[in-house]
Amino acid sequence: MKVALVIFNFSESRGGVERYVYDLSRCLVRDNHEVHIFCHNANISGADEVAKLKFHTVSVSVAGIYTPFKVLSFAANAAQMVKQERFDIIQGFGRTYYQDIYRVGGGCHWEYLKHTHPSMSNPLGRLIQRYNPRNWAIMKLENESFAPGAYKKIICISKQVKAEIQQYYNVPDKDVVIIYNGIDTNRFNPANRVTYRDTLRSRYGLSPDDVTVLYVGSGFERKGLRYAIDAISKISGNTPPKLLVVGRGTIGKHTRLARKLDIANRVIFAGPQSGIEQFYAAADVFLFPTLYEPFGTVCLEAMSTGLPVITSQRAGASEIMSNGIDAFIVDDPTNSVAMAEKLTLLMDPVWRQNMGKAAQLTAGKYSFELNYQQVLNIYEEVSAIRNK
Repeated sequence: MKVALVIFNFSESRGGVERYVYDLSRCLVRDNHEVHIFCHNANISGADEVAKLKFHTVSVSVAGIYTPFKVLSFAANAAQMVKQERFDIIQGFGRTYYQDIYRVGGGCHWEYLKHTHPSMSNPLGRLIQRYNPRNWAIMKLENESFAPGAYKKIICISKQVKAEIQQYYNVPDKDVVIIYNGIDTNRFNPANRVTYRDTLRSRYGLSPDDVTVLYVGSGFERKGLRYAIDAISKISGNTPPKLLVVGRGTIGKHTRLARKLDIANRVIFAGPQSGIEQFYAAADVFLFPTLYEPFGTVCLEAMSTGLPVITSQRAGASEIMSNGIDAFIVDDPTNSVAMAEKLTLLMDPVWRQNMGKAAQLTAGKYSFELNYQQVLNIYEEVSAIRNK
């Protein structure tokens, strides 16, 4: 097949959708498909598969200066460019005007605002957010992306995302398929503990006996880091747990919170990291009290490594978990008391071991290879429609 993948940033090192497209493109090239990447920015490595990709730079207006012009011009220019060649499949990974398959990895923007902006709690705040130029541009694009004729099939990464787009845009059920995210189960596995655990714990001053709770995520506000810190503060005793934070966000305000709660010596900020599998290997529990997350692949990575997970019902990944068996799912991510109660149970090594084993079994059902094969099935289905 001749496949076009449309994404604003193509990158190996970034997380989320960028990493997904990178991995998907490598699998496609591995299987001898001709893959074209339409993007504004490309950050690529020397991997053999990536060297076979064909890149097309999509220009944007006043890039990096004014977001509304940037997102609208990318969508318009990308649509124009992909129409200039004949492709068997055009797959979009952001809000664009034209694609055969639209993978919705970020949910609906209005729903995101509802869960992450305090101003959305009152009518005036909602009005201001609606007509904020950036939000207006994104929602305009979103509306056109889900309009009849703008796609042939929509891939949602969770039931939560499907429910959102059907609520706001009345997308027919027949047009939507749910394909949960997948991970490299060879990269994320319990055997990593033998390889990385002691070295990494030593690097961050963690003793072999420290119960280490891991948090991974960039965008600390949306992903609930303050509630993770608060939950950690509620557990005392002779050997209280320590929190290892990996990711990018506003560190200053969170270190001040840790000092205020008198646990500054128990919260360690590691910053963004590329070898993230080493951190899962060094941890004992994974804590992810996100306020809004269409899926949350980090939960799956942690489970695959054999870690028990505590997350919120607002993470799409909670749909594949069994509460109390392979994870703990709290209804309200701001309820630090509820999270502390679950953490207290997991201070017991037997609880951690049993739940961790169950978590690994669950994660084993969601490999990236399975995700890729499911996507190929959609490609075949859509290609048949196009060739009628």
